[in-house]
Amino acid sequence: MSEAGGPRAAQYAALFEAAQQEFIRLVGSLTDEQWRRVGKNYPEQAGDEDEGRRVGVIAHHVAISGPFIMERIQLMLDGRPMPPVDFRISNAKHAEEHADVTREEVLAELRKTEPAIAAAVRAIPDSMLDQPRDTPAGPMSVAMRLERVLVGHLKGHRGSIEAAIS
Repeated sequence: MSEAGGPRAAQYAALFEAAQQEFIRLVGSLTDEQWRRVGKNYPEQAGDEDEGRRVGVIAHHVAISGPFIMERIQLMLDGRPMPPVDFRISNAKHAEEHADVTREEVLAELRKTEPAIAAAVRAIPDSMLDQPRDTPAGPMSVAMRLERVLVGHLKGHRGSIEAAIS
């Protein structure tokens, strides 16, 4: 991006950083027994997706999803289409491939990706935040995508983990 971001972009970056730090604290606090528990739907079951993944797998999913979400936001900013993704299939494949992921791997990934994601959000020109774009979920602005998807993804899965361990 040639234009520097503005104060609104900086606010979205701060929201992301706060949500990421809360998620890191949660992951770091989990016991081995909690790590193996099955997550719960939060706040409720979404469509036909029922949260059946273990807490550790959910945490890893969140850790690796941040860069993917930012790539899709970058597509929006560039005016390019976002290809649809069947998240049920990709999440099931991820759960199978990462069933034995460790807390240390998840924490390392979360800490590694946070600075680059926050910098990318800060670089978004404020003038582009409210421009509507077509997405597989329907029309959405970049600001909405930052709040609902980048930050919302962290918060939603944090809720799923907290519901499972309470």
